[in-house]
Amino acid sequence: MRMSVLTVFSGVILILYPTSAQVFADATENPNYYERGSNPSQHESQVETSKDKTPVVPFVSFTGKVTKNKVRLRQQPNLDSPILKELSHGELTIVEGEVEDFYAVQPPNDSKAYIFRTFVLDNVVEGNRVNVRLEPDTDSPVVAQLNAGTRVEGVISPLNSKWLEIPMPESARFYVAKDYIEKIGDRKLMATIEKRRDEVNRLLNSTYSISQTEMQKSFPEIQLEGVYENFNKLINSYNDFPEQATKAKELLTTIQDNYIQKKIAYLEAKAKNAHEDWNLKNSEMNNQMKTQQQRLSQLEEQLEKEKAAKAANRAASIAQNNKADKIQDGHGNFITNKMIAWQPREQEIYQNWASQNNHRSEEEFYLEQRLKSIAIKGIIEPYTRAINNKPGDYILINRASHLPIAYLYSTQVDLQESAGQEVTLHVISRPNNNFAFPAYFVIGME
Repeated sequence: MRMSVLTVFSGVILILYPTSAQVFADATENPNYYERGSNPSQHESQVETSKDKTPVVPFVSFTGKVTKNKVRLRQQPNLDSPILKELSHGELTIVEGEVEDFYAVQPPNDSKAYIFRTFVLDNVVEGNRVNVRLEPDTDSPVVAQLNAGTRVEGVISPLNSKWLEIPMPESARFYVAKDYIEKIGDRKLMATIEKRRDEVNRLLNSTYSISQTEMQKSFPEIQLEGVYENFNKLINSYNDFPEQATKAKELLTTIQDNYIQKKIAYLEAKAKNAHEDWNLKNSEMNNQMKTQQQRLSQLEEQLEKEKAAKAANRAASIAQNNKADKIQDGHGNFITNKMIAWQPREQEIYQNWASQNNHRSEEEFYLEQRLKSIAIKGIIEPYTRAINNKPGDYILINRASHLPIAYLYSTQVDLQESAGQEVTLHVISRPNNNFAFPAYFVIGME
């Protein structure tokens, strides 16, 4: 800070400090701060507007739903603008305006922004038109500007301590192509849907909590009528939230099974400890046990039928897939059409590796891949969904949980021959194209 000496009176020196205006004038050199200035284009547009007597219909904001997967959210309404994130099918957003072929939408709820710490004092912005950026970097795009006196709640960015991480300002707008947004109602609809989502989540969580509390009680004190009623309400009345309805079905089945087991345990304990009442209770207990055994037998029979049906379907699928023609390659090996389909991809991976490794041979490449491979175990199932860019022709299933582990493909191992079987595979990682599970190239099988 520069000081100016005015004059000297009787040995006393008077010093003039710079005014606040001078201090803020120095701040304009910082790339994160801009003084408010004149805007000729704005004046011209006002003049033109006054000449145009055609009434302008104001845009009415509404709730929009994303109609495709991987829909790009951009910073500006043009195809050259940076992509901020990709939206999924079914996501909701508030549409605030339109610019040619794009809708202006509110930022996602979890969006974060960054402001230079120099211009924030005690959670209050110091200065006008202070830039808010998408990342803690002066080269990052500006998404909004804040004026003096605006309150912000932020934390020091772990990426760069010179910046504050703050919630995305309400004035920020991002852009989505109109072709991928469907209007489903006015702007209040989104709040209504989110409120209903909160309701179903609260009901699901509270009902589960109550069920766990009840199941901790002794068997005669357990009261599950309200639990069953709530779960059935979730299943039947919230079809617009399929994830929560499915979870409610799973929890209801689990609680019913646990209740039966606890009832059996209670009856067994009661029979063991109440010797003096044995003669009176024997008939009742036998009837109850017989009923439970019949129920268990029915469940076992049903499970066996379902297991047999799944095995038959799997066998039919394997038989159908085994009809694929096999072709003999240049090394005398028989490979399937599915294996041939992945050869261009593997060749591209090899070429990239070779360009960085003195153009060593393909055999050396796969030898090195084998040394880096890991072992995974599971049941091989064909991945028959007709979708683009899928990361494999097969899925590896966990035997215990029956859930997918990974996507698989190979140009060296005929995975179709082992479909439906539990095997140990030696694999090396490959791109999964943003699918839900990791993708692997199978280089060997045990």
